[in-house]
Amino acid sequence: MEKARISIVIPTKNEGKYIGPTIEQFRPYLESYKLEIVVSDANSTDGTAELVRRYQAEWGGHVKLVQAAGKQNIAIGRNLGAAAAGGDILFHMDADVQIPDTTVFFEKILKTFENPAVVAATAPIWVYPEEASWPDKLYHILMNGIIRLSFTLGVYLAKGECQIVRRSVFEKIQGYNEKIVAGEDCNLFYRLHKEGKIAYFYRLKVHHSPRRFREYGYLRVSLIYIREGLSLLFLRRSYVEEWKPIR
Repeated sequence: MEKARISIVIPTKNEGKYIGPTIEQFRPYLESYKLEIVVSDANSTDGTAELVRRYQAEWGGHVKLVQAAGKQNIAIGRNLGAAAAGGDILFHMDADVQIPDTTVFFEKILKTFENPAVVAATAPIWVYPEEASWPDKLYHILMNGIIRLSFTLGVYLAKGECQIVRRSVFEKIQGYNEKIVAGEDCNLFYRLHKEGKIAYFYRLKVHHSPRRFREYGYLRVSLIYIREGLSLLFLRRSYVEEWKPIR
């Protein structure tokens, strides 16, 4: 394949249920947008890596699998994937993310990053429509509202489900902070805003699974996020030593 324009970086840990549909959604756009999909796998035991290898065999250079020995957090996984990527634009996302209006989404990315002042971008996040209940919708209205407000306040919050970054700037600031177990996504965008402009695609969206909210409930998840945010703000470190995956 020609040199990738956009590298989609996906960290995985036992994501066999989701990684297939997540990769498959990009099939129609591989050539037209010169996409590259980099899966950074943290020693999955459920067949995730084997599934990715099947896509490698079918799609050739459009798919890469990165595996590293030893324990790793999501920041390490994202950085390993970025290091193996070849695109000028890095689209960091999670293994359960689906993108509606894909053509519009990629056209917006390419158009926005034509401006050399833009270093990063993100979009609102919503639960899969077929699984969304009214608490899901209410919570995500509030969450997306807070994220958009953070841009006005100069804090620049952003979730790891959708973080689009100019590769040169990502490398300049040395990527995700690997010492941060939870909140590495918001920390990245806070550091990126010092390097240039961050765009917020408020008319676009991505969908993700509500699995963590189903497991913990919205109140508990919110309290965890607040705790981790305060810990990063005042202690400069994550409160938790390990971010438990929900599968």
